Amino acid sequence: MYLHAMEPYIPLNVLQLKIKKGKLNLTTVVEHYLRRIQEEAHLNAFIEVYEQEALDLALTVNEKIMNGTAGKLAGMVIGIKDLICYKDHGVSAGSKILENYVSIFSSTVVERMLAEDVIIIGRLNCDEFAMGGSNENSYFGPVKNYADNTKVSGGSSGGSAVAVQAGLCMAALGTDTGGSVRQPASFCGIVGLKPTYGRVSRHGIVAYASSFDQVGPLTNSVEDTALIMEVIAGHDDYDSTSSTKPVPLYSQELTFEGKNELHIYRKH
Repeated sequence: MYLHAMEPYIPLNVLQLKIKKGKLNLTTVVEHYLRRIQEEAHLNAFIEVYEQEALDLALTVNEKIMNGTAGKLAGMVIGIKDLICYKDHGVSAGSKILENYVSIFSSTVVERMLAEDVIIIGRLNCDEFAMGGSNENSYFGPVKNYADNTKVSGGSSGGSAVAVQAGLCMAALGTDTGGSVRQPASFCGIVGLKPTYGRVSRHGIVAYASSFDQVGPLTNSVEDTALIMEVIAGHDDYDSTSSTKPVPLYSQELTFEGKNELHIYRKH
């Protein structure tokens, strides 16, 4: 088996290297996550699983990795919060009102991640229209914390947090208005980031409060968060509030070097 939720997480670059050397096949990786999703279905993290689509894409991406033409996030198996539009896929914002709605276009973040060869394995549960902090307010039922099923996952991106926590996917996208990525990430013991407003396009996101909403990654590591941010950040003509500032190579700025030291000053 590729990995298990209780085993150490394997970083994306290690995964890509194993595939490149022929020690691992991406189809096996996707099959592992599909099996994990089925095993932990009681957590109610996923609203919809794109099984055949993910398996088909795994073949294409595996070949790209082998021949050196793959994107930055090649092989990363992710889930997306049920507020993020993905063309020809359902998006309901956790509500009965939109239960049968199918998106006619993809959000900018989805387009950018697909361009870098991620594999989107499914759509993740959330509080209805992102209005909640425990993920108990979804039409599709509450999300359970993997560490203790009697505890809440946090919200509103609870499905995204639990999917990563339980090893149902490598990473996930959520949205954060007033804590909806950061809080469930904290409850589930994973990494969650709300980018500075305007750093990531809101185009194709079901809005809660447009002047606060941001898409953010939920991951197992700061390194994976940095890589995702390098892909999803940046100006977008479809979002006039998105920043025009260049996107740094976040993954190269993760180590502290230099003579400066961090001090905590206490008043005596």
